[in-house]
Amino acid sequence: MRTPLAPYVTLMLMLAPVHAAHAERADRDKPTQILADRFVGDELKQTVVYTGNVTLTRGTLRITGERLELREDPERYRYAVVIGAPGKLASFRQRRDATTPGVEEYVEGYAERIEYDERAETVKFIGRAQWRRLENGQSRDELSGSLIVYDSRNSKYWAEGAADPALGDGRVRTIIAPRADAPAAAAPPVNLKPAPAAPASAR
Repeated sequence: MRTPLAPYVTLMLMLAPVHAAHAERADRDKPTQILADRFVGDELKQTVVYTGNVTLTRGTLRITGERLELREDPERYRYAVVIGAPGKLASFRQRRDATTPGVEEYVEGYAERIEYDERAETVKFIGRAQWRRLENGQSRDELSGSLIVYDSRNSKYWAEGAADPALGDGRVRTIIAPRADAPAAAAPPVNLKPAPAAPASAR
């Protein structure tokens, strides 16, 4: 039985930038490439299963794991379930559309199981879940819990702590990097002038 969301999970809604960035839109038009050791397809069910060091790439999107089950609906939307190897985590990484000149932003996540829904543009990280947002390669926000949901279409996040005490203390953890303040303006130079010489009568 799943525990209710921790009351402070709504904090994650505040992590989305004011000018919300979406997943890289150009990725939709890029071909999907999958590498694996083994492949089994079922045309009737429109599903394929890849196993062994699996890597899926499409534009800036990259998903890795030990097992990938990929399904396609009649409208050609894809749904993927990725599972990490024993003792390891599956991974997800994707660039977001640029909103600030000079800033390249990525999101990446890790979990025992990752569920990707192309139609809803959501990613679920299940089991030892970790998520972070990076700007120019530097981590800006981080989140960990037993379940993390990333809604790239609306730039929103949800998280849930571990229900089983053996998996953690039941808390969601966030790390929010401090905002970089603009450098203080340099004080104008002070021009020092020599004091006027005292009149001869005062010497």
